[in-house]
Amino acid sequence: MSESNTRRNRKLVDREVQGGLLRKITLHWIVFFVCNAIALTIWIRLFEQPDANWETTFGDTMRRFFPFFIVTLALIPAFVWDTIKLTNRFAGPILRLRGALASVSQGREVAPLSFRNNDFWQQMARDFNSVVDRCEGLTKTPPETTETKPEA
Repeated sequence: MSESNTRRNRKLVDREVQGGLLRKITLHWIVFFVCNAIALTIWIRLFEQPDANWETTFGDTMRRFFPFFIVTLALIPAFVWDTIKLTNRFAGPILRLRGALASVSQGREVAPLSFRNNDFWQQMARDFNSVVDRCEGLTKTPPETTETKPEA
């Protein structure tokens, strides 16, 4: 059970799931950034510089809100890192459960499943262990013999 307190060595334990989530969150932040830039440009054009051309308005928007744009872009890696840490808490347990299920399905003996303290689905590990214990108990019990009655 010492395994439940160890740290993961890999950043992405399930590249398919975690990679998909990371692509999504990065795309959402880029769309958020672009939408904010467009909204700020339109705001300035409509309410502050209605007579200026779009090129001037865009340049003024970039100059005035440059710090905002830098902070927004700088936050993307922080949110991606936080997403990796969060997704490890559910991707790691599912990866371990999949491995244990594969072992059970091939008839191999499986050690009790335990997840790290901060991982999600602790109850799922306990339920899996109960099922494995029950299956082992069924296979270790000698089969019941049926008595045959002599024919009359």
